[in-house]
Amino acid sequence: MTGDLENDDRGYEQHQQEISESVDGGGCAETWETLSEQRTPDESEADQQLDVERVLLDIDCLEFAGDGEDFKLQPSFRREWRSAIEALDEEALDTVIADVFDVDGEIQIDETEQAVHVRHDGRLLAQWVSHPAMVADLAACHVFEQRDGDWPDRSAAERSKFAGSVRLYLEFCPDCGGHASFDTDVVTSCCNDYEVATVSCEDCEVTLFEMPVAADPA
Repeated sequence: MTGDLENDDRGYEQHQQEISESVDGGGCAETWETLSEQRTPDESEADQQLDVERVLLDIDCLEFAGDGEDFKLQPSFRREWRSAIEALDEEALDTVIADVFDVDGEIQIDETEQAVHVRHDGRLLAQWVSHPAMVADLAACHVFEQRDGDWPDRSAAERSKFAGSVRLYLEFCPDCGGHASFDTDVVTSCCNDYEVATVSCEDCEVTLFEMPVAADPA
């Protein structure tokens, strides 16, 4: 089974490499993974100790659902998040990105049908699976800023991790407004088939979230 897990990991890495190569540069599947490559050792250790879900519960962004073993968006956060998405200035996304990640310098946004890459002074800063996914994260960060007293001290990687965590529970498409739903899919790479968890729009079919599903070790 260990070999199967290793093959799954290699398959997903190959899949993400193919996506990354569609725009000139490397990267990872989601924003916080890309940013993690740029963290200092102290930041990496602090991020490992950060309980993202607990913080999001404490600042009323998530709440427990069902039997208390899963989460859903807190209603007021959902409303504020949707409002922030609608208010986001698409013409000034480079400025928004610089503000959200607290960086100075030139921001370049490169998009294909497969991915969005953002570079800061020529260096890869972040990557999203789609333009609406990027918009969702940037808007979520604006809401976090109003709710989280520690927001000014959080690293760019932490901020991205917060945004990606709530995007898993996104219920609407930031682009067309259609219903977003959670599902799993099988992706085929050069060396294996593997399962991914996705959130996508039922109307325009854009992918809003994608992460590999851990294989069952049993």
